[in-house]
Amino acid sequence: MEKLLKVLTDPVSNSILQLIRVRKKMTITEILTENRKIPRATVYRKVDKMLEVGALKIVGSNKIRGQTENIYAIKDIYIGNPESPEDSLKLITVSIMQILDQYNRYFQSDNVDIENDKLFILNYAISPSDKDFSEMMNDILKIVDKYQRKKSASDEKIRSLYLLSAPGGENND
Repeated sequence: MEKLLKVLTDPVSNSILQLIRVRKKMTITEILTENRKIPRATVYRKVDKMLEVGALKIVGSNKIRGQTENIYAIKDIYIGNPESPEDSLKLITVSIMQILDQYNRYFQSDNVDIENDKLFILNYAISPSDKDFSEMMNDILKIVDKYQRKKSASDEKIRSLYLLSAPGGENND
Protein backbone atom coordinates (compact mmCIF):
# COMPACT_ATOMS: atom_id res chain seq x y z
CA MET A 1 0.00 0.00 0.00
CA GLU A 2 2.81 2.42 0.88
CA LYS A 3 4.40 1.93 -2.56
CA LEU A 4 1.07 2.56 -4.32
CA LEU A 5 0.57 5.76 -2.29
CA LYS A 6 4.05 6.95 -3.21
CA VAL A 7 3.38 6.35 -6.92
CA LEU A 8 -0.06 7.97 -6.90
CA THR A 9 1.24 11.09 -5.18
CA ASP A 10 4.36 11.46 -7.35
CA PRO A 11 3.83 14.38 -9.79
CA VAL A 12 5.70 12.74 -12.69
CA SER A 13 3.95 9.39 -12.25
CA ASN A 14 0.64 11.20 -11.92
CA SER A 15 1.17 13.09 -15.19
CA ILE A 16 1.99 9.80 -16.95
CA LEU A 17 -1.09 8.14 -15.46
CA GLN A 18 -3.30 11.05 -16.57
CA LEU A 19 -1.90 10.88 -20.09
CA ILE A 20 -2.56 7.14 -20.31
CA ARG A 21 -6.02 7.58 -18.80
CA VAL A 22 -6.95 10.04 -21.55
CA ARG A 23 -5.45 7.97 -24.39
CA LYS A 24 -6.69 4.64 -22.94
CA LYS A 25 -3.45 2.84 -23.85
CA MET A 26 0.06 3.97 -24.77
CA THR A 27 3.59 2.82 -25.40
CA ILE A 28 6.60 4.48 -23.78
CA THR A 29 7.46 6.01 -27.16
CA GLU A 30 4.00 7.62 -27.28
CA ILE A 31 4.36 8.87 -23.70
CA LEU A 32 7.71 10.45 -24.57
CA THR A 33 6.25 12.05 -27.71
CA GLU A 34 3.36 13.56 -25.75
CA ASN A 35 5.46 14.76 -22.82
CA ARG A 36 8.94 15.75 -23.95
CA LYS A 37 9.72 17.35 -20.59
CA ILE A 38 10.20 13.99 -18.87
CA PRO A 39 13.56 12.28 -19.59
CA ARG A 40 13.39 8.84 -21.24
CA ALA A 41 15.08 7.06 -18.33
CA THR A 42 12.64 8.64 -15.88
CA VAL A 43 9.64 7.47 -17.93
CA TYR A 44 10.99 3.90 -17.99
CA ARG A 45 11.63 3.95 -14.21
CA LYS A 46 8.21 5.42 -13.42
CA VAL A 47 6.38 2.97 -15.69
CA ASP A 48 8.25 0.04 -14.12
CA LYS A 49 7.28 1.28 -10.64
CA MET A 50 3.64 1.75 -11.70
CA LEU A 51 3.59 -1.81 -13.06
CA GLU A 52 5.13 -3.09 -9.82
CA VAL A 53 2.49 -1.46 -7.61
CA GLY A 54 -0.42 -2.37 -9.89
CA ALA A 55 -1.28 1.11 -11.18
CA LEU A 56 -0.59 0.06 -14.79
CA LYS A 57 -1.01 -3.15 -16.73
CA ILE A 58 0.43 -4.39 -20.03
CA VAL A 59 -2.37 -4.80 -22.56
CA GLY A 60 -0.35 -5.72 -25.65
CA SER A 61 2.94 -5.31 -27.43
CA ASN A 62 4.36 -4.20 -30.77
CA LYS A 63 7.37 -5.65 -32.58
CA ILE A 64 9.60 -2.86 -33.83
CA ARG A 65 12.86 -3.81 -35.58
CA GLY A 66 13.22 -6.95 -33.51
CA GLN A 67 12.39 -5.19 -30.26
CA THR A 68 9.22 -5.64 -28.24
CA GLU A 69 7.47 -2.47 -27.15
CA ASN A 70 4.80 -2.90 -24.46
CA ILE A 71 1.44 -1.16 -24.58
CA TYR A 72 0.23 0.07 -21.19
CA ALA A 73 -3.20 0.89 -19.77
CA ILE A 74 -4.35 2.02 -16.38
CA LYS A 75 -5.40 -0.66 -13.98
CA ASP A 76 -8.57 0.37 -12.20
CA ILE A 77 -7.56 2.12 -9.00
CA TYR A 78 -10.37 3.07 -6.70
CA ILE A 79 -10.29 3.97 -3.06
CA GLY A 80 -12.23 0.77 -2.37
CA ASN A 81 -9.44 -1.40 -3.72
CA PRO A 82 -7.09 -1.17 -0.71
CA GLU A 83 -7.19 -4.13 1.62
CA SER A 84 -8.80 -2.32 4.54
CA PRO A 85 -10.74 0.83 5.44
CA GLU A 86 -7.58 2.05 7.19
CA ASP A 87 -5.67 1.78 3.89
CA SER A 88 -8.46 3.69 2.15
CA LEU A 89 -8.26 6.44 4.76
CA LYS A 90 -4.49 6.53 4.40
CA LEU A 91 -4.82 6.98 0.61
CA ILE A 92 -7.28 9.86 1.06
CA THR A 93 -5.14 11.47 3.78
CA VAL A 94 -1.94 11.34 1.72
CA SER A 95 -3.76 12.76 -1.30
CA ILE A 96 -5.27 15.64 0.68
CA MET A 97 -1.90 16.35 2.32
CA GLN A 98 -0.34 16.57 -1.14
CA ILE A 99 -3.00 19.09 -2.18
CA LEU A 100 -2.41 21.13 1.00
CA ASP A 101 1.33 21.13 0.32
CA GLN A 102 0.70 22.36 -3.22
CA TYR A 103 -1.42 25.26 -1.91
CA ASN A 104 1.12 26.02 0.81
CA ARG A 105 3.96 26.29 -1.73
CA TYR A 106 1.79 28.48 -3.95
CA PHE A 107 0.83 30.91 -1.19
CA GLN A 108 4.44 31.18 0.01
CA SER A 109 5.68 32.14 -3.45
CA ASP A 110 6.21 35.73 -4.54
CA ASN A 111 3.82 35.59 -7.49
CA VAL A 112 0.46 34.80 -5.86
CA ASP A 113 -2.37 35.99 -8.10
CA ILE A 114 -5.54 34.16 -7.12
CA GLU A 115 -7.73 35.83 -9.74
CA ASN A 116 -5.31 35.33 -12.63
CA ASP A 117 -4.47 31.76 -11.55
CA LYS A 118 -8.22 31.05 -11.21
CA LEU A 119 -8.10 29.39 -7.79
CA PHE A 120 -11.45 28.24 -6.50
CA ILE A 121 -13.15 25.61 -4.42
CA LEU A 122 -16.69 24.41 -4.95
CA ASN A 123 -18.83 22.17 -2.81
CA TYR A 124 -22.12 20.78 -4.07
CA ALA A 125 -24.26 18.50 -1.93
CA ILE A 126 -26.12 16.34 -4.46
CA SER A 127 -28.14 13.16 -4.16
CA PRO A 128 -28.26 11.38 -7.52
CA SER A 129 -28.85 7.67 -7.95
CA ASP A 130 -25.74 5.51 -8.42
CA LYS A 131 -26.51 5.33 -12.15
CA ASP A 132 -26.93 9.12 -12.46
CA PHE A 133 -23.77 9.73 -10.45
CA SER A 134 -21.77 7.41 -12.76
CA GLU A 135 -23.19 9.17 -15.82
CA MET A 136 -22.32 12.56 -14.35
CA MET A 137 -18.74 11.46 -13.64
CA ASN A 138 -18.39 10.12 -17.21
CA ASP A 139 -19.62 13.49 -18.53
CA ILE A 140 -17.14 15.38 -16.34
CA LEU A 141 -14.26 13.13 -17.45
CA LYS A 142 -15.14 13.68 -21.13
CA ILE A 143 -14.96 17.44 -20.63
CA VAL A 144 -11.66 17.29 -18.73
CA ASP A 145 -10.21 14.84 -21.28
CA LYS A 146 -11.08 17.27 -24.11
CA TYR A 147 -8.92 19.95 -22.53
CA GLN A 148 -6.19 17.56 -21.47
CA ARG A 149 -5.79 16.47 -25.11
CA LYS A 150 -5.53 20.03 -26.41
CA LYS A 151 -2.19 21.02 -27.85
CA SER A 152 -0.14 23.54 -25.90
CA ALA A 153 -0.85 27.22 -26.30
CA SER A 154 1.60 30.04 -25.72
CA ASP A 155 -0.31 31.23 -22.64
CA GLU A 156 -0.81 27.83 -21.05
CA LYS A 157 -0.50 27.31 -17.32
CA ILE A 158 -0.51 23.99 -15.55
CA ARG A 159 -3.55 23.79 -13.31
CA SER A 160 -4.47 20.94 -11.03
CA LEU A 161 -8.14 20.08 -10.98
CA TYR A 162 -9.28 17.72 -8.27
CA LEU A 163 -12.59 15.90 -8.14
CA LEU A 164 -13.42 14.44 -4.77
CA SER A 165 -16.46 12.42 -3.91
CA ALA A 166 -17.02 12.30 -0.17
CA PRO A 167 -19.76 11.08 2.13
CA GLY A 168 -21.98 13.80 3.40
CA GLY A 169 -25.22 14.35 5.19
CA GLU A 170 -27.14 12.19 7.58
CA ASN A 171 -27.56 9.15 5.30
CA ASN A 172 -23.97 8.01 5.94
CA ASP A 173 -24.23 6.35 9.34
